[in-house]
Amino acid sequence: MSNKKYSKIVLRALIIIIALFQFSCKSFYELGIAKAKPISDAKLYSGLVDSSLNYQSLFIKRFTANFSVDGISKSFKGSIKIEKDSLIWIDITASVGIPVARLLISPDSVKMINRLKKNYFVDDLDFFSEKLNVDLDFYAFQSILTNSIFRMDNEEKEKAFIRSFNGKIVNNKYVFISEKSRKIDRKLKKDKLRKLNNSNYQRIDIDPSLLRITDILVKEFDDSREISLKYRDFTVFENQKFPQRLIFKVKDPKHLLSCNIKFNKLAFSEDLKFSFTIPEKYERIYP
Repeated sequence: MSNKKYSKIVLRALIIIIALFQFSCKSFYELGIAKAKPISDAKLYSGLVDSSLNYQSLFIKRFTANFSVDGISKSFKGSIKIEKDSLIWIDITASVGIPVARLLISPDSVKMINRLKKNYFVDDLDFFSEKLNVDLDFYAFQSILTNSIFRMDNEEKEKAFIRSFNGKIVNNKYVFISEKSRKIDRKLKKDKLRKLNNSNYQRIDIDPSLLRITDILVKEFDDSREISLKYRDFTVFENQKFPQRLIFKVKDPKHLLSCNIKFNKLAFSEDLKFSFTIPEKYERIYP
């Protein structure tokens, strides 16, 4: 074969490889490129709800995560299944492929199988308070995983959202801030920290072009706790815009917890099975 003919074959092969590579790589939406225009709180909230994930079931076929508690880090991977408002199923394996744990979360309970220690437990949702150092009910946890709006203040949950939060434009982003924020700011300026014990502060940042949540900040003054969520790398899965990366942090005077999760291969509204069988030889524990 002549050198000229061989060079043409190599060139064609490189073109095909580059084309396949470009096709396989997901492009991310650039945040902050649209200008936030004045809008009523009701219209902003309605637009945020309308643009949120449309699903009855969600299957995150693969995710990878880096988890850190007080400087001790671990990496793992797995998959997540969600039946909206009903069940959350999480399967976790070590980075080397060894099965580690499986969780089944419902609105009133948490079940977990620990495959490494060959035990299991059944608990209520206080499990999250104890292990993750944050008060989350089922629906808040579901909202975090699906990039949906939620509120942390349990006392305000019966109140309409737009009566509990004030919409603003801050740094060219739409922002919902809990209505108590002005009172909290005044108390902070006057150094009246003792009067903040029954107050929580929540801020939700929304990108104007996507109308999707990009950041959530929660401050719980009772426990001097700060919770932050960041949603990044928005892309398209089955014609729906969804963040490929979730960064979750919880900080208080004693502990710092963080988790960086990357989602891959999402599927919506499939007929899912939530297999959760506890082997007979596994010991029940009471965390």
